Amino acid sequence: MKIVVVSDTHGNIDILKKVRMLNPNADMFLHCGDSELPPELLDGFASVKGNCDYFDYPISKTFDTPYGKIYMEHGNRAIIHNDSYIESLNAKIILLGHTHRHSLRIVGDTFVANPGSLTRPRDDTNGTYLVINIKSQNDFDFEFKEIN
Repeated sequence: MKIVVVSDTHGNIDILKKVRMLNPNADMFLHCGDSELPPELLDGFASVKGNCDYFDYPISKTFDTPYGKIYMEHGNRAIIHNDSYIESLNAKIILLGHTHRHSLRIVGDTFVANPGSLTRPRDDTNGTYLVINIKSQNDFDFEFKEIN
């Protein structure tokens, strides 16, 4: 299963189209919020509401997969950064945005990932997104990619 994750694209439709073009075989396209776009312009990305979004997106989304639950929210709520809260979600993967910095950490049995921002990075990159390849219950590969 291949999952492509973006966040904080702040109105840039072209970057979403480019990500889809570069990953035609992905099973899921997820946006962790702050697209600043209406849902019909997200080009197939499932999204949550970021602090800069004014369209009707949910605060969080949960996806049940054969490999475990994936939980996604923007990440601007302080509680999501609390390890005991993360463990209480009982998810295999938690996806967050908001910081514009790509990151990956493990809390208990949960991967907590932030794809960064493709348009306004605040780390030492030109902007990143995340590709997750899941091969089995215990084989998860997280790769941060830049678009040049």
